[in-house]
Amino acid sequence: MRHRRDGRKLGITASHRKAMLANMITSLFESERIETTVPKAKEAKRLAERMITFARRGNAAFAKGEKERLLAARRHVARTIQDSDVLRKLFAEIAPRFAERPGGYTRIVRLSGGRVGDNAPRAILELLKKDEEGRKKKKTPRKTYHKVEMPAAPVKAEAPKGSAEAAEKPAEASAEAAAAAPEAAKAEAPHAAKPKAHKAEREKKAKPKAAEKPKGKK
Repeated sequence: MRHRRDGRKLGITASHRKAMLANMITSLFESERIETTVPKAKEAKRLAERMITFARRGNAAFAKGEKERLLAARRHVARTIQDSDVLRKLFAEIAPRFAERPGGYTRIVRLSGGRVGDNAPRAILELLKKDEEGRKKKKTPRKTYHKVEMPAAPVKAEAPKGSAEAAEKPAEASAEAAAAAPEAAKAEAPHAAKPKAHKAEREKKAKPKAAEKPKGKK
């Protein structure tokens, strides 16, 4: 896991990397524009913006009469930027330029074509000007839902009174027929059982009687 291990190592040791980035941002503050590779530009951008923020805070504290905080900020930045002229320019010119800007003091511009030799991607790291706006994030429009009006349900036309009475009469007739159906079934039940009784009587008559034996003989 890479917990708290941010940043790019750039294939060099820690001391080499620290010295290289310090030299890069010193050149950036001096000429306000340098050309390097994309990974180095990204790492130098982080450090340069931190130094500008420290200078801004020191100047703001000095404006409020807190000279100790300005001295502390200068000493902190001087650990990285060891050129006195560049350090003076940072606090006197660059930091006041971004006094009203809450971050985003630099810009990376990628260049077409790689570096000669190893074809590494190249980029330009530069400071923004006073009234120049940085790149704004593209705002994606929110998804909107259009309300669809549903058509109203069709209203049934009222039937005339005569047709309503005619509709009620068949319903009454069907109810009477349903009530009379069980009675008709009961009335037909005895007649339905009669054929079975007649059949049983016919079978009894058709059976021949057994010959009677004489009483005297066994």
